[in-house]
Amino acid sequence: MVIKWAFPPARLWVAAVVATALWGCATAPRTPELAVRDRATQIWQAKVAGDYGKAYTYMPPSYRAVTSVEDYRKTMGGAVKMVGAEVISVKCETQDKCVAEMKLEARAVLARGVSAPIVTHFDEVWVRESGAWWLFPTP
Repeated sequence: MVIKWAFPPARLWVAAVVATALWGCATAPRTPELAVRDRATQIWQAKVAGDYGKAYTYMPPSYRAVTSVEDYRKTMGGAVKMVGAEVISVKCETQDKCVAEMKLEARAVLARGVSAPIVTHFDEVWVRESGAWWLFPTP
């Protein structure tokens, strides 16, 4: 006797639901705020780790065309050692320009005996060019 299923077995239903959910996550559009938050987090992770070559790749192609990675590194200075950074918020004025509010923790290199980090907040401007988000260079 052959059993005919009126509905596919439960395993097939589960597999179909999981595949649909994964496909939906993979194709969900990212908001500019989320994209900038990710990029700002990544560049500051690189800077805190001292990987200025990686941080340099978050600068716009137009900046990298006229500024070497060595010159970019010199803009970081050496009076402090960055120990942590956090994206506090991201607000997008347009679909192609966002401002990330950052919190930076650093220690003064020459301040021996000082254990408390220096904490500061500042804004970074991020712009979208050719579909990618770049940190807008400031003087």
